[in-house]
Amino acid sequence: MIVGPRVEFSVDHYPRIRVWDPAAGHDRYLYLHRLTAFAHGEIDDLWTDLEVHHEDHDRWNNQPGNLEAREPEPHADYHLNGGALP
Repeated sequence: MIVGPRVEFSVDHYPRIRVWDPAAGHDRYLYLHRLTAFAHGEIDDLWTDLEVHHEDHDRWNNQPGNLEAREPEPHADYHLNGGALP
């Protein structure tokens, strides 16, 4: 268990925070864009299966207006199709 939150960067360069999740009983990574989306009402649960998409594709732009909750499969399809909706 870690003593407090710690900011890190994932292999894909998304900023994330390592936090203790008492419900899970272990540390988890909380991505900054998910935290921002939660704080501004885009998602209602930090650990939801919904994914948070960056509208401008800039993973460093975590402004609330740039973040949109998406279902995992359509979100993956969007990126696999080069940013085109199927």
